Amino acid sequence: MALKNLLLALFLFCNVIIAEPVNTGHAEVSLVKSSQLNSDGKLHAGIKMDMQSGWHTYWINPGDSGGALKATWDIPKGNSVSEVKFPKPHKIPYPPLMTFGYENEVIFPIEIDLKDANKDIPISVTIDFLICADVCIPESAFIKTSLNKIPTSSELFKWREQLPSIALPNLSSIKDDKLQLRFSYNKDVENIYFFPKDENVFIYEIEQNFYQEENNWVLEIPLIESVDKNITGVLVINDEPFLIDADLSNELDFDNSNLESITIWQALLFAFIGGLILNVMPCVFPIISLKALSFVSMGGGSSNKVRLHAINFCFGVILSFISIALIIILLQKTGSMVGWGFQLQSPIIVATLSILMFLIGLILLMDINIGMSLTRLGSVGANDSTYTSSFLTGVLAVIVASPCTAPFMGAAIGYALIQPSSTTVPVFLSLGIGFSLPYLMLALFPDLISKMPKPGEWMNTLKEFFAFPMFATALWLLWVFSLQTSVDSLISLLITILILSILFWMISKISSGKIKFIIFIGGFILIFSQLNFIKMEVDSLKNTDSQNASEWSIDIENEFKELNQAYLINYTAAWCITCQANDKLALSRPDVKSYLESNNIKYIVADWTNRDDEILKVLKSYGRTGVPLYLYWKPGLDDTKILPAVLTEELLISLL
Repeated sequence: MALKNLLLALFLFCNVIIAEPVNTGHAEVSLVKSSQLNSDGKLHAGIKMDMQSGWHTYWINPGDSGGALKATWDIPKGNSVSEVKFPKPHKIPYPPLMTFGYENEVIFPIEIDLKDANKDIPISVTIDFLICADVCIPESAFIKTSLNKIPTSSELFKWREQLPSIALPNLSSIKDDKLQLRFSYNKDVENIYFFPKDENVFIYEIEQNFYQEENNWVLEIPLIESVDKNITGVLVINDEPFLIDADLSNELDFDNSNLESITIWQALLFAFIGGLILNVMPCVFPIISLKALSFVSMGGGSSNKVRLHAINFCFGVILSFISIALIIILLQKTGSMVGWGFQLQSPIIVATLSILMFLIGLILLMDINIGMSLTRLGSVGANDSTYTSSFLTGVLAVIVASPCTAPFMGAAIGYALIQPSSTTVPVFLSLGIGFSLPYLMLALFPDLISKMPKPGEWMNTLKEFFAFPMFATALWLLWVFSLQTSVDSLISLLITILILSILFWMISKISSGKIKFIIFIGGFILIFSQLNFIKMEVDSLKNTDSQNASEWSIDIENEFKELNQAYLINYTAAWCITCQANDKLALSRPDVKSYLESNNIKYIVADWTNRDDEILKVLKSYGRTGVPLYLYWKPGLDDTKILPAVLTEELLISLL
């Protein structure tokens, strides 16, 4: 009898050594691995559980009852095993309870980081889990084997595919004791469920209420009690899992720009005032000044001509703002996170604008006429009888205005972009009306032109002078481009501008229309080739963090508040002229730096020059969709303080 027991023990021991499945009573547990190393040198593996029919185990948050699997590893020093990863769960209702987990079978993926991939190493693991049917039983499996004896499994890939890896942009809020998740999804939603990672936060229901707004889907999950922290979890839409990080830490009252407190009428008023102020912002000055001169040139002319030019300019402005609103709505429907000035996050658009600004400067300086409407863009010639140039000037004014955020604009646009399109478009329309108001007044009262200085030779001199602000704008855009791309791309763009300058000089010296046309086509081909090169160059560049990226993180405010550390965070971008002006006039001033240092205020820069969804997420949490945004907090303040969009040295110090 003793010999029989010894042989049985040896048999069981051998089963463990060769990594055969361990029967725990209601499941067979084993280790599996992929057939080759991952590209990062790690080995994909997993804990496989084959459960008896009718039995189930649990996700990381088991729901109303249950417990998640835990694994304790023992492997040689220098090697490591990742935490157990949980594939997307499904609902396992057990009225009146709701649980989350897996039935019949599951593989929990892991990754093994090997010191020497060619060496076999011993591996031991204790796996504790809860398995349930009508009753729940805690079971445990101990597996002792070696790396080479772990069998490969083709099913591992299928379960790794079910690991949520895509973060779904969302706006979250609390309303009527429910968490509301707003998100874009460009397909019909057939089934949806949010699985929170934290326990004891929500009331778990069989079905969660969801409905569609014009721009968004809204999912409502009832809360057990009020929460003021980030809520994370997995949102499964049509069996496709997404990671959710619902940021509730920045819920602000009206004084701190809570968008829910802004009414549609307030948003329309803010947009109108912001658009009016936008006329005097530095990014718009070169274009607006040219248009002003073109109106001056009409002094003494037909009132009807003045009116039509003003109307065409306003039409170009308003149509451009509506187009931007529609493009943003379309991008949001595809799941993209975009905000004000998003187009200047594209190096191709920045390069195009830099070329355009440089060419306009050449046209103004050299008085070139190549028979195209572009040459009359912002023209001040008394013989300009076309209205296309006024329309295009309005379009261009809106394009170059995008780096600026005037006072009142931030709250209005932030409100508009989380509302249905029936609200978004009117807010942008109000912004366009405010921006074009001075010219609408000219359209209504064209005799106002007579109040301006009389046309004369001084206008040609001033027109030539305005070429230099265009060149300055082009240089600024080239600087932005250099931060977005590589030195090779910048040099290539500069060479393109040089060649275009030569082509324009040739046009000014040649009288033959056919040769001018050929040169003109050659210039277009050159520009197209350059933009295509930039696209390929940008696609090949790896995403790199900015100089301050190591300092800024999406959780940095919570980290500083836990440490009781005062902070000033500057959300900025190289293409934002308002940001750069604030930096020179306030943030970079010696007295401001000294004040921050002496008062132990941490200064952090969040650079949004290139697209960064995490930065946009924070901007939206504060009711903004563009930069600048300045956040200040110190011990004693209940909420983070939003500073004005336009700063001076004295104002900043007084606010701190």
